[in-house]
Amino acid sequence: MTMPSAEPLPYAVLGGGAWGTALAETLAHAGNPVTIWDRDPLVVADINQHHRNRKRYPAAALHPTIAASTELAATVAAARAVLVALPSQVNPEFATRVAPHLTAAHGLVLAAKGFREEDGALLGRVWAEAAPATPLVVLTGPTFAAELMQRQLTACLVAGADAPWRAAVAESFHTPWFRVYEGGDIVGAQVGGALKNVLAIAAGLLDGLQLGHNARAALLTRGLAEMAKLARALGGQAQTLYGLAGMGDLLLTATSQLSRNYRLGQLLGKGTPLAEAKLQLGTVEGILAARIATVQAQSLGVEVAIIAAIDGVLHGDVAPLQALEYLMMRPREHEFSVA
Repeated sequence: MTMPSAEPLPYAVLGGGAWGTALAETLAHAGNPVTIWDRDPLVVADINQHHRNRKRYPAAALHPTIAASTELAATVAAARAVLVALPSQVNPEFATRVAPHLTAAHGLVLAAKGFREEDGALLGRVWAEAAPATPLVVLTGPTFAAELMQRQLTACLVAGADAPWRAAVAESFHTPWFRVYEGGDIVGAQVGGALKNVLAIAAGLLDGLQLGHNARAALLTRGLAEMAKLARALGGQAQTLYGLAGMGDLLLTATSQLSRNYRLGQLLGKGTPLAEAKLQLGTVEGILAARIATVQAQSLGVEVAIIAAIDGVLHGDVAPLQALEYLMMRPREHEFSVA
């Protein structure tokens, strides 16, 4: 798809949650027509009547040009860019629902992170299978929705193989507070976005156990190397994981109380049972990602000791301190032979 970079890009933002709303707000400030689709009629009415989404941001006024709708087909038909900001687990369903409404004029922007549970496919593949003729990019990187909504300085990555579509999407987000870089490695970008959640749980676990800053720094550094190894085995580039989609997102998610994955690890480190921690926090996507990454790594012959250890802790196969002892007592190795 070829599109002038200065041309406003009409967007359908699928998902009126915190992330979808923050992205819609940024796009509207950049001059793009935006309609948010959400299944909740109260959210839609609040946006259309009051220019607010008080379910997600009680005190924030939305850009006055943002509209909302509960009609999925009509919302997609009126757009040229369809931005997916839905929870990872519903992406397979919505890819099937949205695909029949896509035309040659449409392009997809995937702002969801994770895997398809049934087979471990990255979400980009899910959408590519449903709409193979539609150009697709992923939007990923170190971005807490609440900070973007407050226009705090943020940088992220738009990755995909279709260079004109990638450039058009990156340009459509350009504002003084949101800087977007481009990249061609859509696989590596998605691996970073999914696996940083696993390592955020690990970092929270260390902090909950009060094991110190040294341990967390070592964990994140070696965990990043595991992310890069798995990305490469899946067809991505290790280099991508040392940028915004990997290291950037990891540093954000694994060091902040705003991250549910990090908070889950903290609770586990303090002795809270997993079931109780999940009740407190809701959906924590790193749990499923840990299991899928561990299985994929085993099938590909890739060692991801940290990710596998966290998966073992999450599924009750090993106690946290036993997992850490195993990681520390493994045979020594050359640092970069496994990167």
